[in-house]
Amino acid sequence: MEAEVLTHKIVFITNFKEDKALIQDILDLTVPSYKSNMQLIEREVNHNRDIYIIRGEEQELLAFFMVNYEPVDGEFTYYLGLSACSETYKGKGLVKSLYLQLMHDCRLKEQNQGKKIMLWWTTATPIVYYWFNKHAYLVQPDMEGAYNAKGKQIAEKIVAEKFPTTIKDSQHPFILRSVATETNYSDHEVKRISDASKNLNMNVFENFNINEQRGDRFLMIGYAPDHSGY
Repeated sequence: MEAEVLTHKIVFITNFKEDKALIQDILDLTVPSYKSNMQLIEREVNHNRDIYIIRGEEQELLAFFMVNYEPVDGEFTYYLGLSACSETYKGKGLVKSLYLQLMHDCRLKEQNQGKKIMLWWTTATPIVYYWFNKHAYLVQPDMEGAYNAKGKQIAEKIVAEKFPTTIKDSQHPFILRSVATETNYSDHEVKRISDASKNLNMNVFENFNINEQRGDRFLMIGYAPDHSGY
């Protein structure tokens, strides 16, 4: 199956908001993962301009990853939006291949601009938290939840600009409490994530009491590594 996954073609689509058929495919694909997915998809489609997708031999949607090139404090960044995979292919690396493609494309843009471009995203899962700490560059918070003064400053700017109604967490500048109360994973997906997270040897979510069911999220920042083998 892994070899099969790696042969699937990644397609990048810009300005996908008017593609009603694709949005319906996204809705259909994400139904098993959420208790209610309609508001989530509407919100993410409104936020993100571009999308990476993988389709199967019958043109069925297998995986997607929404992204948006947008300013934070006057500097352009990549917001890494919603990603998901079909039930059949979960755990096979499709979504991770989309993340890697974004980082490849980001490096090309950086070469043209002559400077690094910050990536930022939110996550409710240890799997995503772990993966980006392993594969992206200068990620904050790190595996232990640590951050530096510059990271704190960036996090505070993102929260003020992008999450203005969120109450600051007293523990940690990268924690967004109850920011996604209307977005909850299905019971099946909660169990899958829990099972997949057991071997990560990471307890940062427990240490900071991140509760997906309450809408808690980690805000994260990082950069594309300067070479693809990072």
